[in-house]
Amino acid sequence: MRKVGKRVGSCVYVHKLYEDEVIPAKILKAAKKYLSCSKKFSYDCVKWDKKTNNITFQWSPTFDYLDEPIVDMCFLVKADGTSRILPQKKDPQIWHHKWMWVKDDYSGFNVEKSKLRSELWKNKVTKEERRKIGFLSFWDGICHRWE
Repeated sequence: MRKVGKRVGSCVYVHKLYEDEVIPAKILKAAKKYLSCSKKFSYDCVKWDKKTNNITFQWSPTFDYLDEPIVDMCFLVKADGTSRILPQKKDPQIWHHKWMWVKDDYSGFNVEKSKLRSELWKNKVTKEERRKIGFLSFWDGICHRWE
């Protein structure tokens, strides 16, 4: 059985349903204390930086229905307790390989179809393009090549 969570550098991205399986309870509980002060903020996914222990609660209302979900607002809680809301970027960030964020039995989207989507394009993106594909405008400009 594969581990849940997408690993990028020192960070792990995971859907909130599985956050407690990836993020140490003490770190997650401390970050949620600050999140609870911002009662208007809801989130779908969590990013944990294992190096700094910063937690970012991320809202993506498109997570379940777009192949590459758009990142909306985020709520960053640093290990020192400082926190702030990060608004959506002018050129929104997007996530790839969303199946990694969930377990195979996740019911919000077709996990197997998402895995196939990743296989479709992952070897068709150049090294230079990989640095830019996390932004919607760039992704929209290149994804037509294999769709």
